Amino acid sequence: MDILDIRSLRKQFADHLAVKEINLQVKKGEFFSILGPSGCGKTTLLRMISGFIEQTSGEIFINKKSMKGIPANKRPVNLVFQNLALFPMMNVYENIAFGLKRRKVPKAEIDKKVKEILKKVHLSGYEKKDVSSLSGGQRQRVAIARSLILEPSILLLDEPLGALDLKLRESMKIELKKLQHEFGTTFIYITHDQSEALVMSDRVAVMNGGIFEQIDTPQN
Repeated sequence: MDILDIRSLRKQFADHLAVKEINLQVKKGEFFSILGPSGCGKTTLLRMISGFIEQTSGEIFINKKSMKGIPANKRPVNLVFQNLALFPMMNVYENIAFGLKRRKVPKAEIDKKVKEILKKVHLSGYEKKDVSSLSGGQRQRVAIARSLILEPSILLLDEPLGALDLKLRESMKIELKKLQHEFGTTFIYITHDQSEALVMSDRVAVMNGGIFEQIDTPQN
């Protein structure tokens, strides 16, 4: 089943056509990467899917429902940024529980869900730790846990390994693929790093100049 269906999507900024004509279907549970250089339109595409910016023309369907006019906070997607955007004044538990509290989920249910997700991301016992005391990889896992606890249909990841050093990036590639497999959530991942796209993805779209030049498996 296609969880994401994009049809003839375009985005114009003044005299610059950032995304020219994108058609894309992503299946439920797929790890799909968009690979391309800076300025090729991949972040603009991600922001249109998430609802942070509106497309100039074309349509986006998630779970067969049109996202036209639906604001970011009402879409069944979550976005992990490169800088992770964790709340420095909150501990690990509070960061992960934040979205559930905003949804007014009962405290007992929040406790249960936070414990479950901490176990899945291998951070049990870290509830009270300040996020500033964590390693880069641990902060990464907190950011992903905070997004996945809300059970989005799609998790969008905007170069989330870009700020990590090379050695940590290598181990986090495997970690991310494992997490995606364990949760079964559809991941749409943007990167300019070929090895990231080829190691983790079920399929890769090569993007350049606002268009997809090829969509295929890493092997092909």
